[in-house]
Amino acid sequence: MAHEDNPAYQALITRRSGNARALVAPGPDKNALAAIILAASRAPDHGRLVPFRFLSIAEGARDRLATLLEAASRALNPDLPTPEIERAREKAYQGPAIVAVIARIENHPKIPVSDQWLTVGCALENMLIALQSLGFAAAIRSGKFLETAPMREGFSLGANEHLVCLVAIGTATEFPPEKPKPALEAVFGIWNG
Repeated sequence: MAHEDNPAYQALITRRSGNARALVAPGPDKNALAAIILAASRAPDHGRLVPFRFLSIAEGARDRLATLLEAASRALNPDLPTPEIERAREKAYQGPAIVAVIARIENHPKIPVSDQWLTVGCALENMLIALQSLGFAAAIRSGKFLETAPMREGFSLGANEHLVCLVAIGTATEFPPEKPKPALEAVFGIWNG
């Protein structure tokens, strides 16, 4: 089978992020979300440390998440204007489903920290490809606000845990403009020793 006809290859090449504000119902039901997370858990994992976990944000917890997002924004900038605070709070209501991605990075005698972070990234990518293959779109929310004390405390993170991102999932009504992708020759070469 040529790569142009291979559905798995096409899923990789066509993957793109959605616009969080344009994600509507339907989102994944319980079974679809379980299938998506199962695919995420199949990431390559040196030493089988499983340096990740996922939390689905309950519908009834969205107001609490909005409060945490506001507190995180204020922790980074106490003088944040009201429109910016509202933008931070909005993230808690975007998409019919939100999944928190949490990394658990160990100081392991044999497995470097970089390998563990690669596993977390692979798990996230598996998640994104799986949800897109089921007809959904996702928008990733990441940034310094996730490492603030309000977010760490609100998600009861352990000392070795990091809230990597919040993934809003739903059905896309629109996508942001496509971003340029690197040409093959810009990222691939031959090492001759």
